[in-house]
Amino acid sequence: MSDTLAPWRNELGFIPHLPGAPEAINADSFDEDVLQSPVPVLVEFWTARCGPCRRLAPELQAVAGTFAGRLRVFTLDVDQELPAAARFGVHSVPAILFFAGGVEVTRFLGITDRVTLGKAVAEYIAPKE
Repeated sequence: MSDTLAPWRNELGFIPHLPGAPEAINADSFDEDVLQSPVPVLVEFWTARCGPCRRLAPELQAVAGTFAGRLRVFTLDVDQELPAAARFGVHSVPAILFFAGGVEVTRFLGITDRVTLGKAVAEYIAPKE
């Protein structure tokens, strides 16, 4: 089955401008966007040359869409932001760190499916109104 949306996907496999789509961040905005966020946050640490990181893209996009408005999802390019990766002890990619109340509550290493991510997130997310 061909991917009819392929022309609109960016280099990470995401379709930009969808509600709840993951956003790229950098070390300069990390504290404000992640640690001071009023809602829980998932951050994927990735690199462009990482095949598993690309395979993780649809899983992150699905979780971002499911919890849109109640969860923020960011991506951070380790090649561009090595000090941020070192700050959080990220030594391999993909790594997904989950923050709630400005504190890392769990992390996932390697490819993680949307069900596993969703279950972890659901413990910290307010129910949909």
